[in-house]
Amino acid sequence: MTEFLTKTINAMNIPFIIRLAFDHKDDKNEDIMIGTYEKMNRYLEQIDIQYSPFRDNSLVSRFQRGDKQPLLNSDAFKSFYSKTVVVGELSNGSFEVYFNGAPTKLIKSWAIEQSFNKYLIPLFENDNVIGISLEGRGNAKFAVRPSTDFEWKIQTVLKDYNMRYGSISTAKIDSRTKYLEKDQMDAIQELAVVGNDLMDTDIWANVGIVAGTEKFTDLIQSSYLSGMLIDNEESIIFAEGVLNRHHNEKTLNLDKIREK
Repeated sequence: MTEFLTKTINAMNIPFIIRLAFDHKDDKNEDIMIGTYEKMNRYLEQIDIQYSPFRDNSLVSRFQRGDKQPLLNSDAFKSFYSKTVVVGELSNGSFEVYFNGAPTKLIKSWAIEQSFNKYLIPLFENDNVIGISLEGRGNAKFAVRPSTDFEWKIQTVLKDYNMRYGSISTAKIDSRTKYLEKDQMDAIQELAVVGNDLMDTDIWANVGIVAGTEKFTDLIQSSYLSGMLIDNEESIIFAEGVLNRHHNEKTLNLDKIREK
């Protein structure tokens, strides 16, 4: 019988949720989870020290003060920065990922991606591990053992995703913005983007929120994106750039990840 274990790490001001699926119950499963939790917790603490915009000596804070060494010496920081340049061009400036001139909004999705690859992927060396997932405030990364038929299930009112590999990022407007834009039919309320790279899906989800339906559907088609959105007038499911529109008054519910 499949066993599911979940543990939460509070780091970088958000909860990182580790989910592991095991082929059968075993006393060693809890040891695997605890060991993974402890190593990942230490790793995320180091990322917070290095990249937090609220720490004076972090790479982000140094970059904000005009120090260009983070771009020269840190491959991770270089990756953040290069992606912000690309998405700025693709979105025509729709998405601002900076905090006082530094690309902080991508750090958390990068941290999930790095932690997933570093500490969860190696768990497949244990024959009993059949599914791994790491989630952090609207962003999640998944994988399953290739030889199993196990899938992670993401439930929404528009579409259920059975995830074996990949990433999903969600974004929604806050209540104040929702009130101010209640008469704008083009204003996107909530959306989700599905893909392979978590930083990419995170970027596109946030681009969509600020771009609005008309601009974002053009980007969906030109960039072959997959996911779903709801604005003040309609809902749209999109797959590899193809749009499927519906008049819909419901809202997305992407808060729960369930196992199938």
